[in-house]
Amino acid sequence: MTDTKPAAVAVEEPAHNEEEHVHGPDCNHDHDHDHDHENPNTEEQKQGQRNDFDLLEINGTKDKTTDPLVKKYFEAKELFAKANERLNEIPEGAEAELVEKHKDEIVSVTKDLMQAFLLDEKACQLNQRILKLAEQYELFVQTNNPEGTSTSTVDSEEEGAEQQTTIYTRDSVIFVIMILWSGGQFEHCIQTLGFAIKEFADIKGRLLELRASCYMALRNFKLCNEDLEEALTIEPVNVDNHSTLGNVYYALHQAQDALHHFKDFVDAAHPDSRTLPNAYYALSVLTLQSAPSGATKKKSHQALKQTAILKEAKEYFTKAQKADERFKELYGVPTGFNEIKATAYQSFQVRTPSRSGLLPNDPDAALLDASEVLKKSFKSPGIASCANCGRADNVANETRSPDQKPKPLLKCAKCNKVAYCSRPCQIAHWNASHKNTCKK
Repeated sequence: MTDTKPAAVAVEEPAHNEEEHVHGPDCNHDHDHDHDHENPNTEEQKQGQRNDFDLLEINGTKDKTTDPLVKKYFEAKELFAKANERLNEIPEGAEAELVEKHKDEIVSVTKDLMQAFLLDEKACQLNQRILKLAEQYELFVQTNNPEGTSTSTVDSEEEGAEQQTTIYTRDSVIFVIMILWSGGQFEHCIQTLGFAIKEFADIKGRLLELRASCYMALRNFKLCNEDLEEALTIEPVNVDNHSTLGNVYYALHQAQDALHHFKDFVDAAHPDSRTLPNAYYALSVLTLQSAPSGATKKKSHQALKQTAILKEAKEYFTKAQKADERFKELYGVPTGFNEIKATAYQSFQVRTPSRSGLLPNDPDAALLDASEVLKKSFKSPGIASCANCGRADNVANETRSPDQKPKPLLKCAKCNKVAYCSRPCQIAHWNASHKNTCKK
């Protein structure tokens, strides 16, 4: 376990930027600017950004939806704001006498801040006063050994040093997770989350979702998916995890897995879900690419199946457009023209030139042509990620400047069928399994 003392965590003050909203694998809206959606990594961890749900408040439509995720977000936001107001009444400083005098307020505010973070981390904006509260709460725990305190013994990083014993409460561990997550220190956050997942069974599903978001930020899609799949077995009601998994599998060109999760999502999602349009667009594309090829006889089994699949795909596209309209009605902005939506429109609104301009044309023949193109893209996607860890790009890109061309993944020189983000991953995968399956 990493040191779970919040006061000992080195964290920079959250960076603020001028973006008004979040983009991630579920991004499906556009504010007159474009982003690269090729990789399904989320940016929801960045602070200083307005969440999509805040647009409901700006648009005056917050009360026009019963989406439970909207309700949970604003509950978390209100709880967090009220706790911050109470926090401002507590004097700063980590002197023992001051902490003892205000210990009840320190404990109460910490409890509410951590509850808000677990409700919806995107509703919580870390600030310097909260970082100082972490020091005060840590001193309280170490001094008072309150009810619910536990201890953990870990080896020191210094050779020959004695083991260290750490005293912690659930809130002190969640506090560390909040600080690390908010500061973008995802690798350290993953370590602390691993400890918390073992310790706190009652919130395991929520902690798995948080760890999945860290893996997503680090582009380790394999472990991200594993955590989300496990979280769904614990809390099946959190259907937005199906949407996220669908997006990741779609980006990795794993059509059947993507189809499965998007279907599970639309079957259970609230009709006002902000990710519903994207899911329907994805289903239209995924269903279209599954249409059988080469049906020559009109009434053959193959032809009837082909017709049924084309009909289903078109129905998904129509549902996507209706969900798009609802999104704009609620949020006041259209959904973004990301890769999934663009592919859907290219497939379902084939256009032919005429003297009066571009006219929409949607014959089954054109859809079947689009289906064949999609089949090729899903069957031969190239190598989308590291075979060992799931990362989508070369680790060397972390230190390259934006004006330099990104380095590609490292392909296996023998078989050219797998690739890796780094030499260590290549060695690990070779020793684990690839040496037994690699063919020239």
